[in-house]
Amino acid sequence: MKNKYLFILSLVSSFAFAQQTISFEASEGFTLGSIHGQNGWEVTLNSDDNPIKNQTISTEQAFDGTQSLKIDVDMDENFGWFPIFGAAKLFDTTYNYQNTTIEFDVFVTEKEGSSFDFGAFGITNTDEFMPVSIFAFNATGILEVVKNEDYQYEDVNYAWDANRWYKLKSVITENDIKFYVDGTLVHTMPNFSKVDIAGVNFVHDNFAGSAYIDNLKINDEVMAVNDATKGNIKLYPNPVKDILKLNLPNGEKISTIEVYNTLGQKVSDFSNMEEINLKQLKAGVYIINLKNNKGKTYSSKIVKQ
Repeated sequence: MKNKYLFILSLVSSFAFAQQTISFEASEGFTLGSIHGQNGWEVTLNSDDNPIKNQTISTEQAFDGTQSLKIDVDMDENFGWFPIFGAAKLFDTTYNYQNTTIEFDVFVTEKEGSSFDFGAFGITNTDEFMPVSIFAFNATGILEVVKNEDYQYEDVNYAWDANRWYKLKSVITENDIKFYVDGTLVHTMPNFSKVDIAGVNFVHDNFAGSAYIDNLKINDEVMAVNDATKGNIKLYPNPVKDILKLNLPNGEKISTIEVYNTLGQKVSDFSNMEEINLKQLKAGVYIINLKNNKGKTYSSKIVKQ
């Protein structure tokens, strides 16, 4: 196994990954500055076991809302040859390799700068880290994917451009992984790892340029009631016109409900309700934070018509 991701061994996650989407907004508990230690995210450690610099929550670019994760060069560190510098999150629970979809938006500032790897990893039964679905933005402008456990790359015959947002999605099933860019299938490969998804990482080789990541989604962030599975929050209908119905997994009771706009401003709150009236809100995207009676928080997005 290549050691390019061994820095992940230092990760510990104390944040329950109950929410289905991470948009790095203030309403989700993210603050500007280093992402290290925020909501279970960890940054690559240097030779002194300190987190490297410039892996931050930033307002410089955002696909929507005002904040995103920025991974950037630390000038105090050497060029890495492999993408090992950046930020990662180890989930509290794994996602099934037979049926998981991972989606996120990325923005890379320049070609002929750093090479970037964006995607998901698993952990084998011998406690080794294993790539699962990795998009690789090569510095030459060629899009690749990681094709085996030795982190070898495969060209997907797709050229990427700097300074624009891309929506990346990987659909992971037992036999194969399909890679999509902006909704178009660009590559299919065998599911070589067959391990559950344990976390995500966004890394670079510390050469030049930066990348922004937004709207990390594991499966559907808001599911129709007929599609909901055990352990997932249910908000419906979505989009919603007036009345939004809410359910927590495993029969948990709702204690408080907070509604935030994409600027991170709280616009409504409710208590001990399983449906809320959002008629007073303007049309747009909102974030719903639900807290159960034991203090556990779930977050998801809705669209108000």
